[in-house]
Amino acid sequence: LSDRGEEQHTSLLRGRRFYCREWALEKLRRCLEARSTPGRPPGVLVTGGPGTGKTALCTEAVWPTSDAGLGVGLAPRCLGFHFCQQEDGRSMAVWRFVLGLVDQLRVSPLLPLGYRDTLDTPLVAPTLEPLHCQRDPDDTFKRAVLLPLLGLPPPEQPLFLVVDSLDSGCGYGASEGSCSAGAPGRNSSISELLSSHQHLFPSWLLLVCSVRRQNKAVCKMFSGMSGLSQVFHCIFYTNIVKTSKL
Repeated sequence: LSDRGEEQHTSLLRGRRFYCREWALEKLRRCLEARSTPGRPPGVLVTGGPGTGKTALCTEAVWPTSDAGLGVGLAPRCLGFHFCQQEDGRSMAVWRFVLGLVDQLRVSPLLPLGYRDTLDTPLVAPTLEPLHCQRDPDDTFKRAVLLPLLGLPPPEQPLFLVVDSLDSGCGYGASEGSCSAGAPGRNSSISELLSSHQHLFPSWLLLVCSVRRQNKAVCKMFSGMSGLSQVFHCIFYTNIVKTSKL
């Protein structure tokens, strides 16, 4: 593990086959195409009960395995990803999320070289020190991610950022992934960080998040987003029936 927290938290479902959610991929595509339209929501919140396919959908959007996933063309427009995992407290640490995202953006072919140059400036470079980001992840997120992206010319087509299982850290206790309240003015969870900065996301970047629908507190944080919800129950049931007939 790097002392900068640079590891990318990928999906445990990466490479697995994806079934019967073509409509959800298509809705994500439509939301992405409409992102730059004035007045559109800043993102999409994927909700559903445990095991209903939220992580599978997010995984397929980034690393498609199905014909539908490949055909919808989302993956080439993914600017970054982060998959929170309940069993890995590091994946829920806000400062690791921020620094990991910066490292993805630094090498992304979807961004101009100007972004990388910004990271080396005296105003931004000190915020990338792990100790600074641990003390004030909000500052690093704004100065190294959001404000530089706002200063870039819009790409030819909108891009998206995936953050899966936002509520994985809730109830995690006093560990570094806890959703409990932190210092005043500081966000103690990834969900709080993202929700409190939604207004600073550039109009060409769609935020795609997933959360269990039972977590009303986190869902409320993103109430202004478009939703993909509940129908996942029907999809999951369809998969069971389909598999049982094989």
